[in-house]
Amino acid sequence: MNYKKSFEINEKLHKLIPGGSHTYSKGEDQFPYNSPRVMSYAKGAYTWDVDGNKFIDWAMGNRVFILGHAFDDVDNAVIETIKKGTNYTKPGILEYETADYLINEHFQNKFDMIKFGKNGSDVTTAAIKLARAYTGRKYILVCGSHPFFSIHDWFIGSTDMDSGTLDNEKKYTIKFYYNDRDSVEKAFEQYKNQIAAVILEPVKNDSLYMNATDEDYHLETINSKDNSPSNNFLKYMRDKTVKEGSVLIFDEMISGMRFDTKGAHSLYGIYPDLSTFGKSISNGYSCSFLVGKKELMELGGLHHKKERVFLLSQTHGSETTGFAATLATIKACEKYNVTNHVWSLGKQMKDNFTKIALQESVSDYFKIIGFDANPQIICVKKSGEFWPELHTFFHDILINEGILIPWITITYSHSEKELKKTMSAIKKAFEILKPIIMNNEVEKLLVGNAVKPVFRKYN
Repeated sequence: MNYKKSFEINEKLHKLIPGGSHTYSKGEDQFPYNSPRVMSYAKGAYTWDVDGNKFIDWAMGNRVFILGHAFDDVDNAVIETIKKGTNYTKPGILEYETADYLINEHFQNKFDMIKFGKNGSDVTTAAIKLARAYTGRKYILVCGSHPFFSIHDWFIGSTDMDSGTLDNEKKYTIKFYYNDRDSVEKAFEQYKNQIAAVILEPVKNDSLYMNATDEDYHLETINSKDNSPSNNFLKYMRDKTVKEGSVLIFDEMISGMRFDTKGAHSLYGIYPDLSTFGKSISNGYSCSFLVGKKELMELGGLHHKKERVFLLSQTHGSETTGFAATLATIKACEKYNVTNHVWSLGKQMKDNFTKIALQESVSDYFKIIGFDANPQIICVKKSGEFWPELHTFFHDILINEGILIPWITITYSHSEKELKKTMSAIKKAFEILKPIIMNNEVEKLLVGNAVKPVFRKYN
């Protein structure tokens, strides 16, 4: 494919925007050299770059779609709302209607109160602030098996990319590992009566998923630390936090719409004290929210006599477009039974991928893991160690075949038609790469650099 215009604009982007993108996972270091740098438009399951190249899009931005690009049900609701104004001097009626629908109908009063934001980081940090205010404690126990919770210092300071963060803040973030009860017990023992909150994604993948480009990623972790909640791990976490007087927070940014529109917590019947939602809840529009128990949430309100918590106060927090998009998205998901569609198509993808990998005798190197609703493709060496060069080479071929799949975000707009084309491209990639792998020429023949971890100390 020709990326001439894309490369030219990308050079100019880097002169204007640090990293050439507003999201690190969209940066050029996360994709093969021969790939589009700048996109132009998208519709349904497809996206086009500025050079006119067309791709089946399985990534869907940063997982912000559940229905598909430019979905009419949502866009039409937003357009009608815009005509009535996008922000008011006082709370708008749509703010009330969205909150009322989510708390009373959607979540069926499993949560008491809601606070809206514009991105995931802000509502997650708000949850941390509430937990500290409620418990009077400072330490936050974070699931180290999950890659990202917030852009703010309390979390970013705990990663390798900690430049500019305060030592005094990051020392209060400690880690445990999913399904590893010993790591939880040790943390509570070491920081007895000091842990304000435990935060984790209720489900992720059936692997110790850190980052698809993490050199520490190893296939053995798939078998040793299963990331589905085995042995009643979520119930254990619920019981443990109650016993220890800590707040349990579920980050449902990804799982919230993908596993079930109500959230993965609903599937397992385990209810946290606080939960955060974002990404695809508004099908590409900007909206997020924090929901939780009244005794915590009300600390950010006016009807109490305790110390006030400056919870969230954003100029655009009550922008009407986000509310309209969220209501339309959730109602469309229920109308079209999107949850079943995502699980069903995901199962077909996993089954077909595994079958083709076996047929082409490359199953030692290419694997698809995870829940059917949230599958993940990984490229590994025979030892099981993540192979960044093979990962990059594989995606180089797929992109040239018109398949953009750095991560997998199945939407209602994806169908068996797109799946068939994708599997055909994957088969071709296997056929091309098999002799290259056998001849130990992956690193030699790869064009450009291999993809790199987002959270790294230096470029």
